[in-house]
Amino acid sequence: METDSLGIGQEIRRIRRMRGLSLEVVAQRAGFTKGYLSRIENGVAPLERRSTLTAFAKALECSVADFGVKHVLVDPADSEAQGTLPAIRHALISTSLDDSDEPPSRAPAELSKETRQLAEWRQECRYVDVGRALPTLLTDLHAVSAEGGDQRRDALRNIVQTAQVTTLLVKNLGAVDLAWVAAERGHEAAVKLDEPLWIAAAEFARTQALVGLGAYKRAEKLARKAASLLDTSTPESIEVYGTSILTAAFCSGVLETGNPEEALREATELAAHTPGTNAFFLAYSRTNVDLWRISIALEADDAVRAADVAARVRIEDIPARSRKVAFLIDHARALHKLRGHDSDVLQLLRKALKLGPTRTSHSIWAREIIAEMLNRAHRDAGGRALRGLAERMGILQTV
Repeated sequence: METDSLGIGQEIRRIRRMRGLSLEVVAQRAGFTKGYLSRIENGVAPLERRSTLTAFAKALECSVADFGVKHVLVDPADSEAQGTLPAIRHALISTSLDDSDEPPSRAPAELSKETRQLAEWRQECRYVDVGRALPTLLTDLHAVSAEGGDQRRDALRNIVQTAQVTTLLVKNLGAVDLAWVAAERGHEAAVKLDEPLWIAAAEFARTQALVGLGAYKRAEKLARKAASLLDTSTPESIEVYGTSILTAAFCSGVLETGNPEEALREATELAAHTPGTNAFFLAYSRTNVDLWRISIALEADDAVRAADVAARVRIEDIPARSRKVAFLIDHARALHKLRGHDSDVLQLLRKALKLGPTRTSHSIWAREIIAEMLNRAHRDAGGRALRGLAERMGILQTV
């Protein structure tokens, strides 16, 4: 038979009971009512904002990453992608920028080509292909770096880019601690390069890892540091700078410590003056700024604005599949907050699952939406499509 859906509320309840804490104590620590926490734990009220997640993590003395809900790997590709994590972890832990046990197995030019290819594949959500190739690429790039000589600087640049790819991949697979390890390695390589543009680019990976860990204050600090390193004299510096100020604005929005409007205006103006070179595979463009605007509005609990902006975005204007998936999930989040749009929400999540099954099934927001809708639908006929989507995402378990 089917068991209950697996939502964040159940994880909060599990951790709370493991800590021996009452509903009243945790709710008081987090700044919410006991009734609200009870509704969350029972799947009646969905968790819809990162600030709420952070508050409950602090109250429970755990990390936001601990709310990563375990689910059935119903998609073989998801299982294969998860299976690449141990080798990636070993490659990061067993390598150094300054020494290597073995020489590289490939020429530097081939490594540069593969670095770019994996970055492109990651944007296309080809997680299995990227995960399988990363360990060898990381090992070879570190070996070239350790050899020194004329090829070292190119190897360090490739490590910065590959570390970013690794960070985003493993974060989307739920391995947020490993994402920080990868991001730190990229930053270490950038510091050795001593080039402001590359240091700023490496900070993006660190901010993304920190966001995954719920460390928004430090993520904002690093994003502002990255922006301070840059001028806007080249398309590449514009795109890294724009991404940095948007990241800082997003984090300040989550923390409710600032108004992101100025950053959004500046980022929009900057996007009008860059050809969109996809520098460092950040996909920076005017459309990309709108995607950040949607995410920021959601964290400000302004679902109306998020939905309005999302309605104006043409998905064909989003070049990277990974960003399309993120947009579809955020659009679904906005409509779900507004209520009364269940059919549209399901349609958006189906599209997201088709484009990026692994990323969608690991999204805490997609999972929360489905879990809450399941609790409303129960077993009536109108819930068949919903339950089918939940089963495909591994949110329903059968025993």
